[in-house]
Amino acid sequence: RAPTAALSAAGLSCDEIVRAGGPARSPLWLQMHADATGRPVVVCENSDAPLLGCAVLASVACGVHRDVATAVGEMVRTARRVEPNGEMVDKYTEVYSVYRKLSSSLRGVSSAISELRGGGSSFGSQQEFGVSDSADDGDVIISPSLLASDWSNIKGEIQRCMEAKAKWIHVDVFDGVFLNSPLAFTFGPQMVQAMRRCSDDIILDVHMCVVDPRRFVDAMADAGATRFIFQWEAISDNSEATLELVKAVERAGMKCGISINPSTPVENDNFFLSVISTGKVDVIDILAVEPGFGGQAFQERVLGKIRALKHMRERLRKNKHDIKLMVDGGMNERTSKAVVAAGADILVAGSFLFHHPKGLNHGLQQLQDNSRS
Repeated sequence: RAPTAALSAAGLSCDEIVRAGGPARSPLWLQMHADATGRPVVVCENSDAPLLGCAVLASVACGVHRDVATAVGEMVRTARRVEPNGEMVDKYTEVYSVYRKLSSSLRGVSSAISELRGGGSSFGSQQEFGVSDSADDGDVIISPSLLASDWSNIKGEIQRCMEAKAKWIHVDVFDGVFLNSPLAFTFGPQMVQAMRRCSDDIILDVHMCVVDPRRFVDAMADAGATRFIFQWEAISDNSEATLELVKAVERAGMKCGISINPSTPVENDNFFLSVISTGKVDVIDILAVEPGFGGQAFQERVLGKIRALKHMRERLRKNKHDIKLMVDGGMNERTSKAVVAAGADILVAGSFLFHHPKGLNHGLQQLQDNSRS
């Protein structure tokens, strides 16, 4: 499972696995690999890969086929395909999710073992899984928001994001109660689990605009969420509950973020500062529009909030608490440049990307280029 995740992280697709010889030929072995990876296993008529490869090259050298691609097309023939069992894929996904969480817990132990051995890579490092929270070369991170995507084709939309080299995806979870509207009702844990099945390695942030976010922690962790971002206004009047929520997110194996509305004044809020000073919160999601619906205009007043939180973050960094500033809503070629200049590290964009006239890939590159200029 980890190699296929790494391929996806590198921007390479893996639609099937071709068995290339070896002793593992039993039907049980083939089915296990199909179920564990969630991909069909192809069994060729000739499963002796070295012999078949030599025959392919020989046929080209002798002029039987004009090139290797043609020879492969003619000579490598499928005997059968072993399709993954959907129920078993779900079970393996749960096991793999635990494996990934466990790996981070054992990282310190494995590093110590590596040092004793005299080097080598640590077990379960982010590079092993192709997962990194950092942008390449200091670039701002662009996180497409699925709120603006085609919900009838979520898998295809996530695939579009991955083809555009997006490493993060933003999932707005509205329960129709915290935002008092029957239309503000979006994705649940089952849908998040389905999203995770589309990619093992992409950073999957769930933005929880819900009443009592604590009750969703375990469900979202089991579904495969990377980061649990709760709405500050949903819980900030209860200091004990807020701290317990942050700890619960950490215990569940997820990273924790806090989202704040444009009108919420947290810049001089000592309790807010005490929560982010715990070292358990790694993202502050600054909403530049009112939560609930995509396509809204950017609120210029949040630029001052971003600058204030940037100064707050600089103070925290002295205590080795690094926090990324995410700005969510109203992103376009003009506003993206302004928020990056104010101090943003992550831009969440929905309508601009998914409805871009030249396509999502072009829109993402446009935001990335603007953030550099």
